[in-house]
Amino acid sequence: MDNGLFISFLNLCWRWSVFLMFPLLVLLYSQLLGLPLAEFDNGVNHHKWLITLLYLLYVLLWLRFDRRVTALLEQRRR
Repeated sequence: MDNGLFISFLNLCWRWSVFLMFPLLVLLYSQLLGLPLAEFDNGVNHHKWLITLLYLLYVLLWLRFDRRVTALLEQRRR
């Protein structure tokens, strides 16, 4: 069975995760704390800084592992 399509999908998900992680973090953070999104938006900057810090940490980890994950996916494709 050819896994090329599935591997391409995983590669696309990996690349798009950088863009989709920020809204996901906001939604998860508001759900875990029980804050409505409107209150989060008008609320304390402490929450916003924490979300931004978590996102930047994810981006740094993504940059660190991007070459490895891409190489692993390309190796699996063959």
